[in-house]
Amino acid sequence: MNVTRLTRMGYFTATIMVLTSIAHAQSYDVAWTFGNVGSSSYRLDAFEPADSEFGTIGDRNPTLTLELGGRYHVKVTDYNTHPLEIIAKSSSPSQDQVLLSMAIQGPFESDPEVGWEDDGRGMVRFTLTQLLYEAMLTNGRNPGYRCRPHLFTMRGDFTVTGLPIAEKIGPSPIQIDLETIATGLTAPVDLRPDSLVPDRFYIVDQAGKIHVIHQGILQPEPFLDVTDRLVQPLGILGSFDVDDYDERGLLGFAIHPEFGDSSHPGYHKIYTYTSEPINGLADFTVNLSPDQINHQSVITEWQLAADGVNINPVSARVVLRIDQPQFNHNGGAMAFGPDGYLYIALGDGGGANDTSDGHGKEGNGQNINTVHGSILRIDPIVPTLTLDSRDLISENKAYRIPWDNPFVGIDGIDEIYAYGFRNPFRFSFEKLSGMLIAGDVGQGYVEEIDIVRKGLNYGWNIKEGDFLFDPEGLMIGQPFEDKRLADPVAQYDHDEGLSIIGGYMYYGTQVPELRARYVFGDFSRGFRTPDGRLLVADLLTGHIEELLIGNDTHNLNLYVKGIGQDNDGEIYVLASSALGPYGNTGVVMKIVGLSQN
Repeated sequence: MNVTRLTRMGYFTATIMVLTSIAHAQSYDVAWTFGNVGSSSYRLDAFEPADSEFGTIGDRNPTLTLELGGRYHVKVTDYNTHPLEIIAKSSSPSQDQVLLSMAIQGPFESDPEVGWEDDGRGMVRFTLTQLLYEAMLTNGRNPGYRCRPHLFTMRGDFTVTGLPIAEKIGPSPIQIDLETIATGLTAPVDLRPDSLVPDRFYIVDQAGKIHVIHQGILQPEPFLDVTDRLVQPLGILGSFDVDDYDERGLLGFAIHPEFGDSSHPGYHKIYTYTSEPINGLADFTVNLSPDQINHQSVITEWQLAADGVNINPVSARVVLRIDQPQFNHNGGAMAFGPDGYLYIALGDGGGANDTSDGHGKEGNGQNINTVHGSILRIDPIVPTLTLDSRDLISENKAYRIPWDNPFVGIDGIDEIYAYGFRNPFRFSFEKLSGMLIAGDVGQGYVEEIDIVRKGLNYGWNIKEGDFLFDPEGLMIGQPFEDKRLADPVAQYDHDEGLSIIGGYMYYGTQVPELRARYVFGDFSRGFRTPDGRLLVADLLTGHIEELLIGNDTHNLNLYVKGIGQDNDGEIYVLASSALGPYGNTGVVMKIVGLSQN
């Protein structure tokens, strides 16, 4: 659980009962009882239940742990002398802002969901709502409390948990099961259906191979093996086994929409996104010396061999080469949109806060003069084969740039379609509308789902989700409104998981109740524990639920590595029990209806 310690000062005494019902019910989860030590401090006299994490009996002016969304019942023993106030606490008591005050008619905080109650005999109740929490942070202040007449001595702090989103992800009533399609993989991160052959899928394995599943059978030979092109060895923790971790590798795969049309230059062409050692000058770089570059992200075009089945291994043509300052936040998703252009997701380059070496003063996410932290849109066909196109020829003359990309002809990199992302690891196009939906991996607090539109700025590193991003972790949960920045359509915090794995809108027939809902995943609740989740979101309301599995509604108990979709709209889960791209526990499973047998 994320805990934000907003200040370390503290001494307290009064009686507080913590009620969890936001609807102001009489039940409570925790009761606190406080007395006082003269006029020098409040004193914690009792609390229940015993396993509550609220300090030690006898503590003076203790720091109290509150949870966003919790309802609190407070009784002060000597309330006539020491009435309690809930405040936005300043370093100077004279600058405190009073939000709720015992024995004064009505609260100062106007949010009706706070539900302030005062019986006039030392008992008050309130709910810690999002708006009340925001008020506690006014002008750099922090959540706290004090005695009204003894504000200089009887004052303390609140530590707030459940940030920044109070709402918990509950189970979905939709029942599903998983049908295993393939096993023995390493780290499957993407699934693409063959555009021409029914029941044929391509599985992208981060370790370097594209496998083929045909009629439900994993074929013995890979469709393409780029292992020798990758950074080697994969793994940044040094163990180079199932306990190691890496965000580099074979990350993306796209099939040209004209793959089956022999009259089109896209005939029998596919594209890969790989993490490779430095091999010459990049088309896009960062402000670092060559020896500081971690690796290069490379977009490569491949041609089917004469047999019409396998890839010609010598057909590789580099389309785009990008220097990466760190090992992580590479993005990696690639797909052709309904407009026929190739969309490529790039993270901010790695590190933390978008402030590491190679991220510049403003961060890569907000810099329209770097490709990092952006989704690009290009026509990857070599320009000599598209002489009738009005699209621009790229500087490296290896591809074209759509004439209507938002920064063509003005300041900014022409290839950028949208920017302000941290790590849009996976995105997809909705089958009916063609809208682009991306899951942007957050840093310490918020995972988000974005509807990506041309030219928009999605806010990183100014904000995380629709909350102000504070690299110091002191202002977590404070919304940030700026009409120049696009907000997510759904989001959840790290009480619920670690990294969003973007998915697809469901249009299959196996689980009709999922139709037109966005099915996606989260990597795991814990970095070292395979505890990934399958989730479903209503993108109109932003409401998220968890899809539990089987008649016993069990969890997945695997790391979620990717989500795929076939031509019929059915959705597949790609997962493994290994943390990184090692081992052979990778599986592909199809979401199906729950059997009642």
